[in-house]
Amino acid sequence: MKDSDWVILYELYKNPNMSKVASLLFMTQPSLTKRLKQMESEFQVTIVNRTPKGLEFTKEGEFLANQANVYLDFMKETNRGLAELKESGEETIVIGSSYTYSKYTLTDVLYQYNQTHPNVNFHIVNDQSNILFRKMLEEAVDVAFIRGDYEGAVNKALIAEDQAYLITKEKVDMDQLPGLQWIAYSTNDRTKELLGDWWQDRFHTAPPLGMEVGFIDFAWQLIGKGLGYTLCFLPSNFVNEHDLCLTPLTKRNGAPVLRNTWFIYSKNKRKSKMLEDFIRYIEEKLVIVSS
Repeated sequence: MKDSDWVILYELYKNPNMSKVASLLFMTQPSLTKRLKQMESEFQVTIVNRTPKGLEFTKEGEFLANQANVYLDFMKETNRGLAELKESGEETIVIGSSYTYSKYTLTDVLYQYNQTHPNVNFHIVNDQSNILFRKMLEEAVDVAFIRGDYEGAVNKALIAEDQAYLITKEKVDMDQLPGLQWIAYSTNDRTKELLGDWWQDRFHTAPPLGMEVGFIDFAWQLIGKGLGYTLCFLPSNFVNEHDLCLTPLTKRNGAPVLRNTWFIYSKNKRKSKMLEDFIRYIEEKLVIVSS
């Protein structure tokens, strides 16, 4: 059993609706169904029955759901206890950060903070924003800098609005894009959705499959060699190392295509004095809008 499996049981017992729980946990419904079947196989029991009225937990399923509640409470208390022990010495703040935010902004932010707070250590977790948001809800990170809009039990403050661009080696006619080589890269689902909506609105088709790479940096290198193009959001301090052609994307009404960058932290997690100080520092230095 994974920790995420206990979360699935806990949420499904509270709200026995596969589609709603899948959405809450940022999963697809087939993925949720697969995990449930694997749990049933592991324990050799039927957890839920599907009836005309919806899902009904079996006696075994109810027992496992109650155990999930016990287990998740245990993990929260364990993490809280460890956090209290850490406070007795040097503190480590666990920061989740998207890759591009870390590359262009986070280093300077942490350097400036460290000048007046030398006893604070930082552990940086780089991942896609949807994964970082889930880690925040699971209290696996203390704070996070994420791209795109997500809803949950977090405090969030807007710290940047990034413009979307067409990235090419040389200037091209946008109407020709469907016939050119698209270079896709790993990014979070909200970014894919924003760029996909722009493409759909302009060309009335789904975005092409194209070539796929891991990090956006590699896509820029390939484009610099003339091997294709991509669509991406760029920070205001982007360094154009490969002398690429950057064409801003706009909607039909002329408005720019923008993506929000948020600073987030849990509404429920207990905060040490040092963590509260760091949060206050970020909100005073970087925040555009709080919510």
